[in-house]
Amino acid sequence: MWIEINNVNVKPEVRAKVWDISPKPPVQMQMRVCVFDTKEIKMMDVEGCSDVYIRAFFDSKKDPLETDTHYRCQTGNASFNYRLNYKCEVPRKHYKFTVQAFDRDFFKSNDLIGSSMIDLRKPFEDAELTGRPLRVDKKYHDEYMRKKGDAPLEWD
Repeated sequence: MWIEINNVNVKPEVRAKVWDISPKPPVQMQMRVCVFDTKEIKMMDVEGCSDVYIRAFFDSKKDPLETDTHYRCQTGNASFNYRLNYKCEVPRKHYKFTVQAFDRDFFKSNDLIGSSMIDLRKPFEDAELTGRPLRVDKKYHDEYMRKKGDAPLEWD
């Protein structure tokens, strides 16, 4: 905000410049999430295994994307090598990204194994500002996204 004080005798066309304060137009971006492996996934089935798949979405459960299923995982280390592609418009109202691990069941509802929510505001702002692709890895997370006092993530 600013205040202008003008003499009432000054003609309107001589007054100060009019500033455009309209919001920036949205920018279309693509976010690629590469899911390679899991570790220490809990065994949810009676046989001591899980049929693991990963589901991820922004803001709400609207339009989630899923990986394929790693059937009969007995070690807790499911393997995917799968990419989830999201079309995003920036700026957004919410930047919360949820990642969930599920055990797929055929005769009853799928079991939620675990879930995590990641705030991606900082990476989206950085990518928009620089106009270049941005990779969020362990180094980027630890240097820019981790809050003071949080334990570092275990990434391979």
